[in-house]
Amino acid sequence: MNDKIDKILKNNYPIKTSFNDINNMSHFYILFNDWNKFIPFQLNIEGKINNNYITKVITKNNTLKWKDYLLVYISFLNKNYNPCISENKFLCLLHTYSFIDELNIQKLILDNNVIIEISYTKNIKHNLIWNEKISKKIDKDNNFYFESFNVNQNKKNLKTEIIRLFINRNNYKTIHFHLDNNGGGDLVPVHLILRCLCGKKEKWMKNIKKILTNKNIIEWNCWNENDQLVKNLDLDFIPNYNNKYTGKIYLYMNKQNGSAAWFFITYLIYAFSDKIKRYHKKCFGQIIKFGNIESKQLVLRGHSGTTSGDGNSIEININKIKIICPTEQFLSCSIKNKDWNRFWF
Repeated sequence: MNDKIDKILKNNYPIKTSFNDINNMSHFYILFNDWNKFIPFQLNIEGKINNNYITKVITKNNTLKWKDYLLVYISFLNKNYNPCISENKFLCLLHTYSFIDELNIQKLILDNNVIIEISYTKNIKHNLIWNEKISKKIDKDNNFYFESFNVNQNKKNLKTEIIRLFINRNNYKTIHFHLDNNGGGDLVPVHLILRCLCGKKEKWMKNIKKILTNKNIIEWNCWNENDQLVKNLDLDFIPNYNNKYTGKIYLYMNKQNGSAAWFFITYLIYAFSDKIKRYHKKCFGQIIKFGNIESKQLVLRGHSGTTSGDGNSIEININKIKIICPTEQFLSCSIKNKDWNRFWF
């Protein structure tokens, strides 16, 4: 797998990298799970089964201690699935049948020397949920809901909410932005909203420069866009505020918020924070970056996903395994290099 992935990266991703760095690529995924086959009983992250603990895992190709098995499994995953970020999603994956032989659990050995042979089943009663629960919608004019930033798929919602913000920005003492399970999409609506809130262009607002698979580099002023996606939104007008919004902003995030949703979160942090606190910690063999803020205007609620500045992925099949590989990478933009792959909360 490592060699095959290295070849896929070399042929499709414009920056030199290898399998060892796939955890830091937000749009790179290895889809190796059969969602019709599950371990018939539920495990927790400690490997506890009733009153006993797993000591060893026997896969098709190997025998590993429980903690070592977890580290190998995590090495194939995006950081969004690290147990320190989303333990529930990681356990959902762990309970499924794996098409990667090194991860495919055949037997479990417990600390009382009992050996459990795994017979995968479709019928399960696991208490595991993939998506986070969405809060009940608040029917007030100063609450704005963005289900997705994908213009082609979510034009109606985006147009309605953006126009409401354009017209009423200064009528609200507080604005509430809800990003419930918004996984991203296009940056154009994000830039339009920030232009509305900030008024004049700020120092942190930079051009976007990105590199493509063919090594071509393109650059444009994303804060003055007038491309096809803007036209597709069919906005009645784009406001020209000269001052910055002075009210309070409440931002409701969840761990699904990657890609353009993460840009939106980070832009608001840059624009309305008094102080940004950045730190990191080691979780299951990976360095995870976190950040929170001090601000008189911006209040963060929840926990974001993240992104690494790559995108426009293609799908490549290796037998039953699907590789989702990005084909472009931001070289520079408004995001500070130290904030790629950072989770906000």
